[in-house]
Amino acid sequence: MTEHGVMMKLLVVVLVVLVMMLGGALGWLLTRPAVPKPVIDEYHAALERLPGSEAGIEVGLERFRSAFSNLADPALGERVATLYGDPLYFNDTLHTIVTRDKLVDYMTATSRSLDFSQVEVEQVMQSGADVWVRWTMHFQSAVGSRSLDSRSIGITHLRFDAAGRIVLHQDFWDAAGGLYRHLPVIGYVLDRADQQLPH
Repeated sequence: MTEHGVMMKLLVVVLVVLVMMLGGALGWLLTRPAVPKPVIDEYHAALERLPGSEAGIEVGLERFRSAFSNLADPALGERVATLYGDPLYFNDTLHTIVTRDKLVDYMTATSRSLDFSQVEVEQVMQSGADVWVRWTMHFQSAVGSRSLDSRSIGITHLRFDAAGRIVLHQDFWDAAGGLYRHLPVIGYVLDRADQQLPH
């Protein structure tokens, strides 16, 4: 066998091994059970730990509307610092945060990443110390060289302390439709998955 023939055989063997390894890794990924996020347990623990107060709802709601009406506002971090208590529980379906300082940092970074934002409160529902706010959100941002223009709907569960500071904030919104669907690759995968489902 010539040297060229030996090299071709070796190359074929290497390619077969690589394909088998890739197939094995893909098979392992597709058959592993999903690892549940601890969000549900964290939320229920926060409900027990942070009962809230009816006394602060009116003033707290007004400050919530004002702070969240424009998430692109450069002063958002300062508003959040006075709007939230500490300790707290905050989950926007993307991140869970339990201290005011970390929330201020997160919301400051959020405001810097947005070119435009408008959140309109559509309805407020209350039961004791629990308040649910139904809203519509529109934001624009640049992701790399791509412009993202997103509209979405959601509900936020709030609890306030007696001074009107938020101690519990749990968002319920479709992050897949409102954010991820606009991103390259992830958006394509979500669209393809939607096409496979019966309509």
